Amino acid sequence: MISRWLTYLSFACFGVLSLLVLQMTRRPLCIDSKVVERIDKLSDKGSDTIYRCAVNKETPYSAYFGQQAKELGTRIQQTEKLLESIEPFYKKIQITIMDEHPLLYRIQGHHLFIGSKLLEAPGHLEKALAKIWYRERNETLFAQQDLMEEVFTDFLVYLQSGDLDIGDPNTHLTTAIRKVKWPYILKSVPSYCESSWKQSEHFAICQNVADAEGELKEQVTELSLRPLLVSNWIHSYMKLSMKDRYEFVGNLVRILRADHSIPLPMVTEQIMSAMPEKTLVKAAEAIKNTNLFISSSKLAKDSVAHRTFVANLTNELRSSGFQDAFAEASFDVLLVSQEPLSDDSKTFAEFRKIAKAHPELQFALRDQNNLWMLPAQYPIPLATFGQIRANRTIVEKCGGYNFSYVMDYADTTEKLLVVDRCDHSKAVEYGMFLSDGAEGFGIQNKGVAFVQFHLPSLLMKKAELEQVSNVFEFIQKRDVENPSFKSLGWKEVRWSQQANAYQPKAFVDAIEWFRIPGQDRL
Repeated sequence: MISRWLTYLSFACFGVLSLLVLQMTRRPLCIDSKVVERIDKLSDKGSDTIYRCAVNKETPYSAYFGQQAKELGTRIQQTEKLLESIEPFYKKIQITIMDEHPLLYRIQGHHLFIGSKLLEAPGHLEKALAKIWYRERNETLFAQQDLMEEVFTDFLVYLQSGDLDIGDPNTHLTTAIRKVKWPYILKSVPSYCESSWKQSEHFAICQNVADAEGELKEQVTELSLRPLLVSNWIHSYMKLSMKDRYEFVGNLVRILRADHSIPLPMVTEQIMSAMPEKTLVKAAEAIKNTNLFISSSKLAKDSVAHRTFVANLTNELRSSGFQDAFAEASFDVLLVSQEPLSDDSKTFAEFRKIAKAHPELQFALRDQNNLWMLPAQYPIPLATFGQIRANRTIVEKCGGYNFSYVMDYADTTEKLLVVDRCDHSKAVEYGMFLSDGAEGFGIQNKGVAFVQFHLPSLLMKKAELEQVSNVFEFIQKRDVENPSFKSLGWKEVRWSQQANAYQPKAFVDAIEWFRIPGQDRL
């Protein structure tokens, strides 16, 4: 009996000893990171804390970190591995997760405050680590510093994951690397707030568009450039050889440090003073300045990879529509309305449908105050733009006009279709105009008066036509003795039964098609 009790007691002591040893050797919940020193989670129920594993600091068990520590550690490790391979962090980082402010995003030195919803969405934690690393090294202050930080850190996130997947926790949309066109990336504040490309810091303010309008109005033009610049950066990098990619990434730190051959612009007020209302000029200046940040680096003297990247970037921007005429917006088709437009008008709905069906073409609508770059729903103030050009321009106009009115468009378009638009109850459609030009417009819109001009040809006869006060009366009268009419050199005027319109044949193709108001045949 005694031996049996001794046996039981031995097993019991062994079990207790094993538990004590296990307790002594058990590693507390921790984060596998060299850089993140601690993570706190704050909620209305209290707070939880874990440290990096090397600290080996005992903390109360946390159900949240019990579930999330491994995933958080993986995300942090993947990002810091890339950044530390370029150059190690200078200081340790602290992260505070906020339950009561789910969209908060603030970086104060080496301390990140991030809302629980933004933490769960892809990319924002990684972006924050990249921003802290960037700020440690950035010794250069210049006019577009915030934009440069976004582009540079997006590029770092791309290098880490092979993609740029930064998500919106509300819409579940993510950023996407795709070819974008200048100036289509320009946004209004509502469009910016709907975009997955808004800064992580702006998710909270964008919950209230009225508040966002007040706070972001002065920044939105510059912030809109992010997808254009990031996409072109990545495409330029991908065109490098593998050897040059390795060299370019290794030199990123040198780009950040104050090592530029010419001073970078600190402010843009002097540039904007002549045209303060033309924010397109401001956007173009921002692109030039961010490119100057790269191209003026002294790396250009001793790095073939860097010079190749700069050349690639210049070509990418040019292929995206950013030409030397920096304040210019260029479209394939532009409709100009004399009446105010809105996103619920029939014209807007039709053109938006056409734009979605033809993504390879650039469409825009404008009235006297705003311009819509379709298929975007929200307008950009017309005062934003300097010069607006289009291959084909449609003007909806009520009433007569002279040739001087037509020639006012000579610097901005090649073909001008002026549509007589006094009766807005009558539907006007433009689908066939896109495919078949003015003849198609005539086929699709019986009874609507119009004239299509070829402006380079019309300019040849500018002096002879300046005295004409009404284009429709001039065409209808067809006074063959009138010197102005003679200047057009009409040999014959063909009637198209199908288009229900006229096509002049002339030595100068200034007027290509026309239909007189209220009249089928001359």
